[in-house]
Amino acid sequence: MASFKCKDMGMKCKFELKDENQEELMQIVALHSEKTHNMKQPLPPDMMARLRIAIKK
Repeated sequence: MASFKCKDMGMKCKFELKDENQEELMQIVALHSEKTHNMKQPLPPDMMARLRIAIKK
């Protein structure tokens, strides 16, 4: 199971997510980043790399 917390990215956000499928988790996190943190999609490669590092398995 993969998990993600916005606070692991240095955000002051309580968003947390767990999912069996890492790619599905990434899609939900990208949607959250767009809606909550006003980040344009698609996320830049450096931000995607940071997200992948922040995901715990």
